Amino acid sequence: MNLDKIVCNCMNVTSGMIKDAVDAGASTLEEIQAATGAGTVCGACLDDVKRLVEFFAAEKNSQNK
Repeated sequence: MNLDKIVCNCMNVTSGMIKDAVDAGASTLEEIQAATGAGTVCGACLDDVKRLVEFFAAEKNSQNK
C-alpha cells in the first residue's frame, strides 16, 4: 500500500497519516477526523477513510496478538 497516497484532498491527508493516527490510538472515524481532519470538509473521501481505519486497526490488532 502506498502510504503517501492522498486520501482526503481537502485536508491533504495521506494513507500514512491515517495509519499513524490509528497507531497512536484512534480507532473510529470520528477519532481519525479529529486527529487528521480527513473527511471533515466535503465528505467525498469518507468511505475510503472508513476502509483505511478498519484495515489499519485490524492490522494493528493482529500484530498485538
